[in-house]
Amino acid sequence: MLAGEDSNDRKSLRILLEELCPQMRGRIVEINDKVRLRDATQGTLAARVDVLAKKARARASRENAELACVFVHEDLDRTDGDNYNTVRLRVQKALIDALGSAHYVLSVEEMEAWLLLFPDALAGMVSSWKVPAQYRNRDTGSIADPKKVLMRSVSKSGRPYRESDAPALFDKAVALGCVHKPVGTNRSWSQLRTDVSDCCQQHIPKMRRSS
Repeated sequence: MLAGEDSNDRKSLRILLEELCPQMRGRIVEINDKVRLRDATQGTLAARVDVLAKKARARASRENAELACVFVHEDLDRTDGDNYNTVRLRVQKALIDALGSAHYVLSVEEMEAWLLLFPDALAGMVSSWKVPAQYRNRDTGSIADPKKVLMRSVSKSGRPYRESDAPALFDKAVALGCVHKPVGTNRSWSQLRTDVSDCCQQHIPKMRRSS
């Protein structure tokens, strides 16, 4: 199951999950409510996670399916730093306490930082789009406002980047195979890869054995 900040993020994450774990294809369902967990106080966090857990279980029941795992996405809305794991693990623990099998996908600074890892996909979608040298082969989590970089630097020639382009760009990265060969690094991208691998190897097979 998948929850996130908006439909573009959910569509993007679905594409990535199905590519990184083919066993998920055709099995992912979404919760459309906007997620707000990152900055919640402890009591509010527990209450919001409880609501999310109830909706996830209700949706699984409607689908007549077991709830193997829940991926929850939010943007950090700031560059990577020493407190990244503190923020991520706090919400991750609350999700696991409520759901058992869950992964908190906290992208730094925002999901657009992941797109900067795939310059070939950007050029493949719009031929005039080009990632400048100063944004290549680096930690994209350290780039402030990557959305602005995409709008003002990458897509300064041709039409400008729009948030709604993200799913199609990740689709292009999958089609070109570059989603497995990022140009640069990003801690949250690496964490996503680890979380998907864990889910694919542990949670989904476990549900299959018990069904």
